[in-house]
Amino acid sequence: NAQVYAYGARAVQRGREQVQSRYRAPSQTITFLRNAVNLHPPSFIRPSLRLLAALLATPMLLLQAQEAAPVAQPPLASFAAMRVAVVPAQLWHADTIGWSREAQWSVLRPQLDSAISQTLRDGGLGAKWAYAGDVVRAARRNPLYSKDPATIGVGRWRNELPKVGDDVSALVADNLRSISALGDTRHALIPVELRGDGDMARLRVVLVDTRTRSVVWAADLRAPAGPEMLAALAQQLAALIIEP
Repeated sequence: NAQVYAYGARAVQRGREQVQSRYRAPSQTITFLRNAVNLHPPSFIRPSLRLLAALLATPMLLLQAQEAAPVAQPPLASFAAMRVAVVPAQLWHADTIGWSREAQWSVLRPQLDSAISQTLRDGGLGAKWAYAGDVVRAARRNPLYSKDPATIGVGRWRNELPKVGDDVSALVADNLRSISALGDTRHALIPVELRGDGDMARLRVVLVDTRTRSVVWAADLRAPAGPEMLAALAQQLAALIIEP
């Protein structure tokens, strides 16, 4: 009986161990799988992923910034749609040194007027504006009504660049009134003075509202002296008016 009892006890113990081993194995397997399948990348990989995301997003951010940035217009772009009279070049000042000592105003003036007219016309203004040649021809057809448009009395603007809003002298205003009436314009663009400045050329330009008799805009344009000097000044002037 004792042997039977001992044998039965051992059988029961083996049965318990088998049952425990059956239920313990799945738990260990599940634990191993949970440890093996890590849904989060290791810490040394995470910065690389962030960097990659930032690099992929950069072109889009730059594109959005470019689309949002307003495109700057030329300061006189609004006048491109109007009719403006371009007065003939008025004054000349030669420097004591440099290229201007040998230059002749009788030659430079028509060349400057032609360069301005051709550049503005070819740049897109066409016949919308009245250029120096148009202003001169209109004055010649009406000698009793209009004075010489090449001498409208802008001498006081030689020494100091006028400011926006400054009043125009009575002499200039009266001369521009006839030019505006003959050309059916309100604004006049005046090449006040071409000046030699060492190895440079300076062109002072003033835009006037003939109705309010005031300065609308004024600036000095500069270009290196040389064969393309007048063309360069005309192109700078056109860039202030005509959108690229």
